[in-house]
Amino acid sequence: MKRRVLAAILVATMVAGVFTGCGTPKSKGSSNSGEKVFRYSTRTEPTTLDPTKSNCIPDNEVQHALTESLVRNTGGEVTPGVAKDWKVSKDGLVYTFNLNPDAKWSDGKQIKAEDYVYSWQRLMNPETAAPYAFIGEYIKNGRAVETGKMKPEKLGVVAKDDTTLEVTLEHPTAYFLSMIGAQAQFAPLRKDIVEKYGKEFAADAEKNVYSGPYVLTSAKEQKWIFEPNENYWDKDSIKLDRVELSYVQNQETALQMYESGELDYSEIPSMAVPTYKGKDHSFRNGNVDYYYFNNDAKKKSPMSNKNFRLALNYALDRNSYNKLVNNDVYSPSNALVFSGLQGADGKYGKESTLKSYPLKGDDAKAKQYLKAALKELGKSKASDIKVTITTSDADAAKKQAEVCQEMWKTKLGIKVEINQITYAEVLKRHETGDFEIAWGGWGSDYDDPYSYLELFKSDSAYNYSRYKNTKVDKLLKDSQTETDAKKRMEMLHEAEQLIIDDGAFLPQAERKVHYLVDDDVKGLNFFYCSINLDWVYADIK
Repeated sequence: MKRRVLAAILVATMVAGVFTGCGTPKSKGSSNSGEKVFRYSTRTEPTTLDPTKSNCIPDNEVQHALTESLVRNTGGEVTPGVAKDWKVSKDGLVYTFNLNPDAKWSDGKQIKAEDYVYSWQRLMNPETAAPYAFIGEYIKNGRAVETGKMKPEKLGVVAKDDTTLEVTLEHPTAYFLSMIGAQAQFAPLRKDIVEKYGKEFAADAEKNVYSGPYVLTSAKEQKWIFEPNENYWDKDSIKLDRVELSYVQNQETALQMYESGELDYSEIPSMAVPTYKGKDHSFRNGNVDYYYFNNDAKKKSPMSNKNFRLALNYALDRNSYNKLVNNDVYSPSNALVFSGLQGADGKYGKESTLKSYPLKGDDAKAKQYLKAALKELGKSKASDIKVTITTSDADAAKKQAEVCQEMWKTKLGIKVEINQITYAEVLKRHETGDFEIAWGGWGSDYDDPYSYLELFKSDSAYNYSRYKNTKVDKLLKDSQTETDAKKRMEMLHEAEQLIIDDGAFLPQAERKVHYLVDDDVKGLNFFYCSINLDWVYADIK
């Protein structure tokens, strides 16, 4: 099971405002002192500086610089981290990592295999209450430890000696190395440091030691300062003298700061993208936007009717939606899984033979499905059906809802109401099921389609759509033990097709991030899983 705490980031990135008075981006340099300093901002503050309790992209991006896992995932490429090499058993269940004896903590002490054992046991220990503990369920006995049925010592991770770590998995997991190389929860921890500070561990920059390429020297007044870790085993690969991360909630403000020379990197609000055409850069961050449909028949809502859900899907012109809501910046989507993920032999989207709703919609089919739904729901006419879209009180969220409302009312003749509430309340409604239609989105923790598809597994704690399909459940379960890559991917394709055929949700768009960066900043990496912006190996020429 996995969970991606994404919604807050997605809502923030949807805030679109017209930026005026834009100048031409110029290379501004890093500082007057000649230091190589990279300055950027975040719209979503890191939730914690404790790697075990990390639970979102901002957390991961910070920890990716401060910690060193067994391996390092840089833009999808897995390279040695603290482990200089490793071997995998023939059945794919046992990983034996040989640690680099020269890998040290920022205070000079050796990083040992036991530091990983302690960290991973702490992650799965229910007393820790780590929000991302489920990410460790891939480890042998992970679920049993997480739920308190076994003690942490029973977790399938053992230090054979100071430099040998043996990890046993519940089932073969092709993306295991990619996952532990990018997810903060798999970083090592020093037991003596954690116990020394107790509840105050990692409360600020000084209450921690660091295993990664950088150390945190300050975390005050919503600004984080990173400097190279002089004891990092691969310190010669680190080129920057300092990195400054500032919390700037408003995207337009961050862009203004870039223009004035206060930042070296800034994302561009969607409304301002045309202004910077030819000067901007872009990457797809793996986030897929959609509406949750509450499939729960107990709610006595039209949303529990398959034909009605299909009518809504066929009535949406995703091309027009993308222009009206996203200023044509994102890519219209009629799928669940991000198309850029790795498949068996290439990109998942190119391998897929998914038959889904036309991007331009199909009014005739929409009316056909609506007619069938009316009969099954015992309604005489379309206007007898009323559904409510529950969304946040952000202007962008309102616009999304209004576009769908207008299309559905015009093409189907149904009644659609919009209920705007606080963002925190929206998240609560996702969990309680107190909604009919609610905006959401997802991004992956690892480079595999399962990370999206399991949202519709009936026993998933994050199946907010309350969707149930025994065939989908079986395909997803079997895919976790299938060792033939092509056969496994066929299972996942089939599962996605079944979910689409059931109209279980309403796909909308895949996100594309447009950004500006100084000409002298080189070596930034961008990825669509766990970490979007990776500046660890950046340089300023």
